[in-house]
Amino acid sequence: MNMHRKTYRDNMITTLVLVLGLLMPTLTPTARAQGNPNPNNIQYGTLSAKWLQRPLSIPSSSGQVLPAGGKPKSYSLADAAAATAYFNTGPRTPDTLPGGFPFQTLYVTNELSNTFTVKEDTMLYVPVVYSDDTDSALWPYPDVTSPEAVSAYYFDPAQLGIEFAKIVVDGKVTVLGPQYAVGAVTPGLPSGGNNYTVVGAFLSPLSSGSHTVKISVRASGAFFAMHPDFFPGGVVEVEITYTVLVH
Repeated sequence: MNMHRKTYRDNMITTLVLVLGLLMPTLTPTARAQGNPNPNNIQYGTLSAKWLQRPLSIPSSSGQVLPAGGKPKSYSLADAAAATAYFNTGPRTPDTLPGGFPFQTLYVTNELSNTFTVKEDTMLYVPVVYSDDTDSALWPYPDVTSPEAVSAYYFDPAQLGIEFAKIVVDGKVTVLGPQYAVGAVTPGLPSGGNNYTVVGAFLSPLSSGSHTVKISVRASGAFFAMHPDFFPGGVVEVEITYTVLVH
């Protein structure tokens, strides 16, 4: 396979580690496959249907993961993807944050403090996994205008095969399903791509004080098995923790 300016490892990180500079060599996958990555042989369509049956009522408690179909502050998750794609695929410095975006985006900072200070009424946007179409050098990339194709790209075991994508707020775990995967057409990304996809969610405002927001993802789809030299065992797993100070 001919490679463009990215290495396989760079593509792995772009594909499976959110908003961070996991372009840093010290952060690597932390787990390996243990037997069948889909032991119950659950079909993707069945899995997707189960997630889509979850209720869409808006939680009111502090730091709750909002339903995928909501539009807080008139933003859908697809709108948030389009607004933040250039930031996430670029240097991710504060001066490149999207202007007018009414959420605090959580991302790995250059100084690795991963600490954010916000006001009490601030909603959060938390990308967990993102990818752009430069990853087509490794495997097929989905039609970003098709929600079904984007969901399948991330959660179908025949593709990236996410086993879980979690947001944990002060110990409370929310597992994101296929409906949290969205895409956007984004010409001229800093990475060289023109299309972008992400699994992420909005959080309701946190109460005053110090809070911990942790994200974690594990994937073991067939796409990783295509490149065993770079994905030993066919599994990628990453966990990142943020501190949010609310005043």
